[in-house]
Amino acid sequence: MPGLLLTDRQKMVIQFRKEGMTQQEIADELKTTRSNISLIEKAANDNIRLAKEALDYIYSLEATLVCTLSAGSELTQEIFLIYKAARQTGIKVQYDTGALLSRILTAVPEKISDGTIREDINVYLNLTGIIYIY
Repeated sequence: MPGLLLTDRQKMVIQFRKEGMTQQEIADELKTTRSNISLIEKAANDNIRLAKEALDYIYSLEATLVCTLSAGSELTQEIFLIYKAARQTGIKVQYDTGALLSRILTAVPEKISDGTIREDINVYLNLTGIIYIY
């Protein structure tokens, strides 16, 4: 079916990797090369990342920008700005500090290095307390 997010081959590779198989084991199973499996896996992960970004964007349309974490600052210190900004809106953030740190690190790893924010990070909050990070 055209327009699917992942090809059947990408789905198989992702499933095999989740089961703990190495790229070489998958290549042997599918009768191809390890480098081909590497390319398939990378393409699948890129597609998954893009889909997550698209969904986050759609969800953020119903959210409000509550603060921007500034480049050059330490993430562990800046994170408290999120809670402060959320309090001002009267919305309770649904994450404790550890979960919020993890969410930020997962959402924008390219904007953080060794705990330091390398690029400004925009933080959005919806009415139910869910945070979206860009």
